[in-house]
Amino acid sequence: MKKIILLLFIAIIGFSCSGGKSVKISVKNDSAIDRENEIAEISMNSVTEMLGLSDTAQFVILDAQGKQLSYQLTYDGKLIFPVTVKANSSVEYTVQAGIPEKFDTITCGRQYPERVDDIAWENDKIAFRTYGPALQATGERAFGYDIWVKSVAEPVVEKRYEGELNPETKARISELKKTDPKAADELYKSVSYHVDHGNGLDCYKVGPTLGGGTAALMVNDTIVYPYCYKTFEVLDNGPLRFTVKLTYNPLIVNGDSVVETRLISLDAGSQLNKTVVTYDNLKETTPVVA
Repeated sequence: MKKIILLLFIAIIGFSCSGGKSVKISVKNDSAIDRENEIAEISMNSVTEMLGLSDTAQFVILDAQGKQLSYQLTYDGKLIFPVTVKANSSVEYTVQAGIPEKFDTITCGRQYPERVDDIAWENDKIAFRTYGPALQATGERAFGYDIWVKSVAEPVVEKRYEGELNPETKARISELKKTDPKAADELYKSVSYHVDHGNGLDCYKVGPTLGGGTAALMVNDTIVYPYCYKTFEVLDNGPLRFTVKLTYNPLIVNGDSVVETRLISLDAGSQLNKTVVTYDNLKETTPVVA
């Protein structure tokens, strides 16, 4: 519920400018809970107009101590950055022209065609994946999101795939299975992301379920399960937010061909995705399950 509470109690409450050279952004926390490194967003157009910046001008965001903060411009015109605000208080941040420092990427993801078209994404807290056309072609039933737990803040997904999918290691495991099954199992466990090697693991099996957060339509008493995505578009890819648009194959709902689209985003510091689900050509009010 962390992000829902954030939306209720933390808001950008005003702008002020001084000499056309800086914009002050005040973030207020009306709750009784301290907020640390949570993502706030405002319209980038508002900031640009007040600063008088060109589209290509560089700028920085400073906290109250004058320290630069990481930020990101999103596909939908938002400026996002991490805020830390004590309970029942407010903090001012400053946006001004300047050369931004280089910050680590916290939130990122991509498609993995080498692993049957998985799309996997992560931040400093958690990782997820969803399944694509190549997996659906095998006939495997996998409708939901997979959850990969993490015990470190840095990105781990890329390395996990590298270990699991290394062709030389896979070939060696295959050979060992013929002569030394125990050694084959030990070698597999040494590279598998289903084993914790010090940074977390994939400890869940999605199978034919809705997994960690997938929605589905329910017609009468039957769940109309979505399958794997048909097409995808990565809209944001860090350093603070990952956003992907997924479009699915048509489903027959009450005799109509319905196309589902999902817009999934994950912010730095959050345990949860935000997912916006839309159904094109859905002509009747229909319950949704998750």
